Amino acid sequence: MKHLTKILMAWLLWPLLSAAVLSSCSMMHEDRDDCPTGLCLSFRYNYNLERADMFGDHVGAVDVYVFDADGHYVTTLADANRGPLRPLAAPGYAMHANLAPGKYKFIVLAGQDDYDAQLARGRDHFMRSELAPGDPMQALSVRLQTVGNGEALLRVDNHGLPLDTLWHGMETTPVEVFAGRPTYHTIPLVRDTKKINVTLRELDNPATMDVANYDMAIIDHNATLRWDNSVDESQAVVYTPHARWNTNDRTGATDANNDPVGGIGRMAHADFMTSRIIIHDNPADDGVLTIKNRTTGMEVVRVNLPDILSRLRNAEEIHRYSAQEFLDRGYDYQLDFYIKGDRLAYVNISISILGWSKRIQFEDL
Repeated sequence: MKHLTKILMAWLLWPLLSAAVLSSCSMMHEDRDDCPTGLCLSFRYNYNLERADMFGDHVGAVDVYVFDADGHYVTTLADANRGPLRPLAAPGYAMHANLAPGKYKFIVLAGQDDYDAQLARGRDHFMRSELAPGDPMQALSVRLQTVGNGEALLRVDNHGLPLDTLWHGMETTPVEVFAGRPTYHTIPLVRDTKKINVTLRELDNPATMDVANYDMAIIDHNATLRWDNSVDESQAVVYTPHARWNTNDRTGATDANNDPVGGIGRMAHADFMTSRIIIHDNPADDGVLTIKNRTTGMEVVRVNLPDILSRLRNAEEIHRYSAQEFLDRGYDYQLDFYIKGDRLAYVNISISILGWSKRIQFEDL
């Protein structure tokens, strides 16, 4: 009899319990969005030399280009930090979208600021191709603004400012969005823009060094990036420093033998930012860094940029990256060139954040 009573009570209470659960979920949805539907996209930026997810610290805006299962453009989802409101910096950030049930592919372009803000600034930036509904994924690309009409070598006009940082991500395996339950997915990002600081030091007479006496440039073929982050290398482009300055030593200048030469030693500095750096099977296809003495007309430095940067990967004993993976993971390089007259003596390469460095000798001192 007691058992029968318990069964009857359970049947009587079930509608009330169900109503309470539904009401609770509804309240949670309104207040905290704990019962989402549709698509919840997260992003991860740990493809770096630190091997740490720095999405919340570095990325300030994301644009997600949505394509159907056959790769045709559907819509764009966007979110960004604005002023004191920094949603992307919140732990566990996810972009929520009420997409219709179905399967989708994605391409992500991310930056420090939203795309409209990039267009409004004076610094050079990547221009994105505009998509119409139904366009294929392959129609999406980004291209650095350049100057020069019909010239073999176009120039990136940085207006004395660094490039806007660019990250890329994609998901080409269709992700299914359901009608009655949420879909969670994470897209990893890779940083395409690279910062390169160059320092130039004269060994015979450091007091004579002046950045104004040298022309510095990076020549490459990487101004345009395709939908899949591969590089369209059909056009050569030249990067010039967005910042140039001198610094003084705190002691008197000495030559390569450590003998005093009079005056105060100086070093010349320049900051570059470039698009994605690619290393090729044929070194002749690689980008180059060149430094010319304006007074003598001599080229004092000419180095294969991806080759010399990727040599630093041997300083890491734990993770053995390929040359291209190292270049894609790294984003902040330091090159210190030491010259004797118009001859390159050696270079120190370093990545300050990890304390890695390597010296490459070009001649016997």
